[in-house]
Amino acid sequence: MTEDERRAKGRTRRLAFQNLANGVPMEKICTDLRLSALEVEQAQAFVCKKITERLVMNRQPPIPCQGLREIRWNRRGLLGVLAMIGDLDLSTDLILARITVQAFDHPEMIEGASRRMKEASAK
Repeated sequence: MTEDERRAKGRTRRLAFQNLANGVPMEKICTDLRLSALEVEQAQAFVCKKITERLVMNRQPPIPCQGLREIRWNRRGLLGVLAMIGDLDLSTDLILARITVQAFDHPEMIEGASRRMKEASAK
């Protein structure tokens, strides 16, 4: 794949995500970008992972973007980070492929996580 093709792929992923975040209907995105609904959903998932990867690598807290509702709710922050990611970066594989974000909403969960981290650092 040439560099121009990679840029075009990244640009398409960016446009699909931006349009979804801004409330454009899926059918319109599919028509305008000449993609299937599945390809738009895959682009959305990939861009969310790239945004989370960028935030984790810069030691910033991740922004929730697990579904369309969260993406639209947090669109300003997500689109702000997306603006810092180049089209070529959006066409390359993830560096941190397995990032998971967990919400600790119960005191026992916090205690358990802190205990496991202490045990791991002691080894």
